[in-house]
Amino acid sequence: MSLDRSSIVGDIPQKAVWVRVPRFIGDSMMIHQALEPLRATGVPLVAWGSAHLMELFEGSTAFNAVYADPIGKPGAMESVKVLRKYKAAAVINLPRSTRALLAAYLARVPVRLGWREAGGRVMATGSLQFKGLKGHQVERYHALIHKGFPNLGDVIHRPFRPRPEAEAQAVEALREYNLEGRFILLSLGAMSWNKRLGTAVWVDLIHRLLGQGIRFAMIGGSGEDERQAQAITEFVPGIVDLTGLYPLSTTAALVARAAVVVANDSGIGHMAAACQVPVISIFGPTTPAVSAPYSQATTVLQKAGLDCLGCHRFDCPVEGHPCMNAIEAQRIFEAVKAYL
Repeated sequence: MSLDRSSIVGDIPQKAVWVRVPRFIGDSMMIHQALEPLRATGVPLVAWGSAHLMELFEGSTAFNAVYADPIGKPGAMESVKVLRKYKAAAVINLPRSTRALLAAYLARVPVRLGWREAGGRVMATGSLQFKGLKGHQVERYHALIHKGFPNLGDVIHRPFRPRPEAEAQAVEALREYNLEGRFILLSLGAMSWNKRLGTAVWVDLIHRLLGQGIRFAMIGGSGEDERQAQAITEFVPGIVDLTGLYPLSTTAALVARAAVVVANDSGIGHMAAACQVPVISIFGPTTPAVSAPYSQATTVLQKAGLDCLGCHRFDCPVEGHPCMNAIEAQRIFEAVKAYL
């Protein structure tokens, strides 16, 4: 389902809390988790961001409404008009950019939360220094939200679920590919190539799954994920390949029905955690303590003994990129079996 502005603005409530989300899937799912104590108070929440993420959140359990940016970066004055039109009660600006915070300042929104960097301290009624925070990303988001809503307590987190139409499409897809019942999802994608599990490791894992009769499907976006899936099917013909077929909302519905998700350090891993589905998260150049899927049903696997772990680089000077290409498929397989 594609979204345009005219299809969503009519449902936006007055005097809601507007949440500006970054363009990354993983960040947006962690924000969903951090918002649960505020959501539990019953205050209306509006997600505000790029159209591809608003497609995920529209009609979901996460927000009461969504507002998708026009094509390109929204101008500050246009955002000011929108915030005034809907009498926004608060703006929580969670990206590092201060554009939405500036719009909230100019629109005189009563509560404005954001990071202190890049002038954010001047524009916000409550702010934190992003670089000075420690701990998991979800906890950092929650700390900022707490600046504007200090009386929030601990709550039981509810699983994320997309809108009913996406749920129905997922049910039909599982029927079509004979995946009804217990199955696992292998998520190939990542934000950058250096966080992707090597094709040879995926092939090794798939052979082990097939040997045990475990049903599975590959998922991912278009482009690089589809190319890797094609490379995998050249070694293992006939396996279920769902890469590039569905929008984010339907992908979330598929994730919510899986018994286990195997993912790189990626948005789909965070989606599984938000859906309260067990996730095996493969880490290489990044730090699990900061950005692992935020769930008790998360198993993090990382290649031990490498001096370069946690480098956070987008390239790799080490021959063979061992942090992702030398992960043992047997370790992943044993983690899958432990959840099944």
